[in-house]
Amino acid sequence: MKKYTKYPALLAISVIMIIFSGCISLLMNTFVIRSNNNITSVIRGGSLSLSAPGREIQWSVSSTSDGSGPVASGTRINQSGFLVVDANESLSQLYVIASSNQYSTTTYILVRVVSVTGVSINAASHSVSLGRTLQFRAQVTGINNPDNNVTWKVSSNSTGTGSVSAGTNISSGGLLTVSTYETQRTLYIFAASMVDPSYSASVYVAVVVPTVTNVAVTPANQSIGAGGTLQFQASVTGINDPVDTVIWTVSSNPSGTGAVTPGTRISGSGQLTVASNETLPVFYITATSTYDPSKSGSVTVSVVVPSVTRVLVGPTGLSVMTGGTLYFNASVEGANNPSDSVTWKVSSNAAGSGSVVSGTRIDSKGMLTVAANESARTLYVFASSSFDPSKSGSVAVTVVPAPVVSAPAPTPTPVSPAPTPQRPTPTPTPAPTPTTPITPSRPTTPATPSRPTTPTTPTTPSTPTSPTTPSTPTTPTTPTTPSTPGTPTSPTTPSTPTTPSTPTSPTVTSVSISPARVSTRTNSNLSFTAAVTGTNNPATGVTWKVGPNSDGTGSVATNTSVSSSGQLRVAPNEWNPTLYVVATSTADPTKRAVAVVTVTNANPNQGSNQGQGN
Repeated sequence: MKKYTKYPALLAISVIMIIFSGCISLLMNTFVIRSNNNITSVIRGGSLSLSAPGREIQWSVSSTSDGSGPVASGTRINQSGFLVVDANESLSQLYVIASSNQYSTTTYILVRVVSVTGVSINAASHSVSLGRTLQFRAQVTGINNPDNNVTWKVSSNSTGTGSVSAGTNISSGGLLTVSTYETQRTLYIFAASMVDPSYSASVYVAVVVPTVTNVAVTPANQSIGAGGTLQFQASVTGINDPVDTVIWTVSSNPSGTGAVTPGTRISGSGQLTVASNETLPVFYITATSTYDPSKSGSVTVSVVVPSVTRVLVGPTGLSVMTGGTLYFNASVEGANNPSDSVTWKVSSNAAGSGSVVSGTRIDSKGMLTVAANESARTLYVFASSSFDPSKSGSVAVTVVPAPVVSAPAPTPTPVSPAPTPQRPTPTPTPAPTPTTPITPSRPTTPATPSRPTTPTTPTTPSTPTSPTTPSTPTTPTTPTTPSTPGTPTSPTTPSTPTTPSTPTSPTVTSVSISPARVSTRTNSNLSFTAAVTGTNNPATGVTWKVGPNSDGTGSVATNTSVSSSGQLRVAPNEWNPTLYVVATSTADPTKRAVAVVTVTNANPNQGSNQGQGN
C-alpha cells in the first residue's frame, strides 16, 4: 500500500475497479430470467412474459440451450422478453436465452409447452359462518405438467358476475373471508388456470348465520390493589361458530356506565390497569360480543384500597447550624400497602403555616437546607402522604446560629532592651584658667587645678565623686560632672502584654455525618465520618450506633455492626430494609447526627427472618 501513497489518483482508480468488479460478480450471480407469476409453462398458441436484470438484453428462443436449435416458425420472443408459442409447435420444451452486453453474460430458462385439461376446487367445508374464513385449494391437470397457478374470484351468482358485501373477499392463495355483514346466503368460488384461462372451475358455499348463546369472562372473584394490573379472557359460544371477538369495558356499576378514576382502564386484549389513586371498592369487567352486542359476560373485581393511618418522620432530636443541611426520611403506615410517596414542607411553627426566610427549604428527597440568615430557632419538618394528604407527620429541628468568629487580640510585641553601650570616655568640663595653666595629664581626665586635691575616683561607675575644692584662693571652677561614663543605658521596660480574657467552657452546637444518605446491599461495608462543631474548641469524639430505628436502637442481623471508627458492616442476612447510623458527641450526648442507609437484599431468595440478632 505504501507505493500508492504518492499516487492518490491511481489508488482511487484501483479501489473503484475493485468495487466495480465486485458489483459485476454480484450481478452475474443474480442474472436470472424470471416469468410473471413464476409460471414456467405455456400452451401452444399461448404467450409468456419474461424479464432479466440490467440493460441491453438480447433475447432468443431455441430448442437447445446454446441457442442453435430450431423452433416452429411462429414461435418467437421480442426484445422485451414477450414469448409467443406457435399453435403448431411440436417441441415439448423451449430454451429462452438472455444475453447481457452490459455484463458480458448469458443465461437461459427452460419453458414447458403444455396442454391444460381441467381445473378442480376443494375445501374442508361447504359452509362458512358470517365473520369467519374458509380455505380453498385448486388443482390444474394437463399434459407435460402445467403450472398449478390459478386466479380466484368470489361472486353472489354462478356466472361470476354477482357482487358481494364489503369485507367479503378471496385472496390470491384461496382464503375466503366472509364479512360479518354479508347478506348473501350462498357464495360462488371460481378458480381459472393462469396457463390456460379457458379452463376454470367453481363451487358454491353456504353462508350460515351464527347465534351467540353465551359470553364467559375469566378469571372471576379477583381482587387487585391500586396501581396493579390483571389479565382477563373471554369465551364466546353459540351455534354455527360465531366469532369470538369482544369489546372490553370497566365500570363502577353492573350496567357498564359507571365512571372510574382516570388511569383505570382495560385494553382491547383484556388487561385491566388500576390507577394508583383509585378509591372505588368494586369494578365490573364486561366483555361484549362484536357479532351480537346483545350478548355479554361480566365479573366483579374487588379493589383493595389502601388506607393511611400515620406518617412517621425521622430522625428526631436533631439540631442544625444556620447554613447547614440535614436529611430526613418518612415512612407511611396503613392498610393494604399504601404508597410511601410523600410531599415535604418546612415551617417555623408546629401548625405548618409559619414562614421561613428565603433559602430555607426542603427538597423532594427530604434534604433540609437552612439559610445562613434564618432567624427561627426551631423549624418543623412535615411529610404528608401523597395518597392521603390528610395524613402527615412532623419533627422539630433546633436551629443553632453559626458562631461568629472574632478576630483574636493582637499579641503585644515586647520592646527589646537597648544594647549595653560601650563605656564612654568622660569629657570633663574645663577648669577656669588659673595663674599657671594646668595641663591635664590625660585628655579624658578632668584638668587638675594647681594645688587642689585630685578629685576622688568615683566608686560607682555611674556616679563620679565631685572633685575636692582646691585650697588656693583662686578657686577653680568646679568641673562639670561628666556624663555618666561607663554607665550603661537601662533597657526600656517592655509594655506589659494585655492579659487575655478567661475562656468560656467549650460548647457543642451540632454534629454532622457523611454520607448522610446512602444505598447499599447486604454483605457489604461502608465508611462514615462525623464532624463535631461548636465554640471554644469542643472535643470531637463521637460514639457510633446502628439500628432499624432513627435513634440507633432495635434488632439487626448478628453480623451487622458499626465500629468505633465509623466502619459499617451489613451482614449477608440483614433483613431490615432501612438502617440508621447514629453518631453522638462524647462531649455533649444531646447532640447527634443520623445517616439513613437503604439496604437491598443481594440474595432475594433468602428468608426475611434468618439470623436475627439483638
